[in-house]
Amino acid sequence: MPRVVISGYYGFANSGDEVLLQAMLSALHEAVPGLEATVLSRDPERTARETGAESVRRNSLPAVLRTIREADLLISGGGSLLQDVTGPKSIIYYLGIVLLAKMMGKPVFFYAQGFGPVRTAFGKLAVRLVANRVDLITVRDPGSLAEMRALGVTRPPGEVTADPVLGLDPGLVDRARGKEILSFLGAGEGPVAGIAVRPWKSLTGYREVVARAADELVRQGWQVLLVPMHRPGDFECCRDVAARMREGVLFLEPGADFKDVLAVAANLDLALGMRLHFLIFAALFGVPVIGLTYDPKVNRFLQSLGLPPGLDVDGLDGGELRRRISDVIAGRRELRASLLVQAGALRQEALRSAQLAAGLLARRVPGA
Repeated sequence: MPRVVISGYYGFANSGDEVLLQAMLSALHEAVPGLEATVLSRDPERTARETGAESVRRNSLPAVLRTIREADLLISGGGSLLQDVTGPKSIIYYLGIVLLAKMMGKPVFFYAQGFGPVRTAFGKLAVRLVANRVDLITVRDPGSLAEMRALGVTRPPGEVTADPVLGLDPGLVDRARGKEILSFLGAGEGPVAGIAVRPWKSLTGYREVVARAADELVRQGWQVLLVPMHRPGDFECCRDVAARMREGVLFLEPGADFKDVLAVAANLDLALGMRLHFLIFAALFGVPVIGLTYDPKVNRFLQSLGLPPGLDVDGLDGGELRRRISDVIAGRRELRASLLVQAGALRQEALRSAQLAAGLLARRVPGA
């Protein structure tokens, strides 16, 4: 049986990355029957329980070495692994895992990664030296491909696919479960706007702007749901927005697992968010989205949907945000139809990464 090791930001209670892992595993098992996958995770017990995949502790060097030695392929991704905006640790860790695999003679596949931003001289050098030794690279958007090439990564040339989450079949998501959760939280029959914010730098002004916009939605007859995507940081940030609001608000408690978050997203009527995967969750179901941009990946995704850029979190303007919300609400029927078409096309691209991984495995393991 072919064996792969998957390295990424898993086991950190981030709903976006946990759904991403589930989407990758589903696509890979469909493309490679009989595949055995092991995930490097911060919380291997939880990862194994939620995905059904074998998992080992990502910071246990003996376990990581043993797992890679027994594998036929290392998959690095998806997500924004090669960036140094949050510090150098991400690049050091993920490229270190790649180097271990190459030292053991294992092929490495960058699976629908989002490259950058990489701003330090060390980061740029490390990415260029290591990524050029990888066997196959797919990126999730054209902007990541441009960033990759600007960093000097040319071998292999890389292909644009799409974020793995877009490969999920929306029909398999438990929408009824999402309705039950909303009802339990106190939602009635009116439309629901989901809002997902995260901490960013030392900024707090955007939270006040979002709170005022949320108040206005409530006064217009909407129900507002705050959705923490990552514990504990997003939870505290969402709590801060709620505290700044003057109207009532619903709150998805941080105990909700990634399947619950996805089910709730399927029942939204509007999504406003900083978190990329919250916007992707919504778009899967044709929910009109408005991005709040803190990282280039948000605008890259919006561009793939044919939507205008998000509103910059730095110096977020309340009047501009309210106008954007008003415009999206006015045209949400047309937007929903367009999003379903665009998301459907991106689904095929997302699944292509798994098919390329299958081809790489077939060359390594005859009959795979």
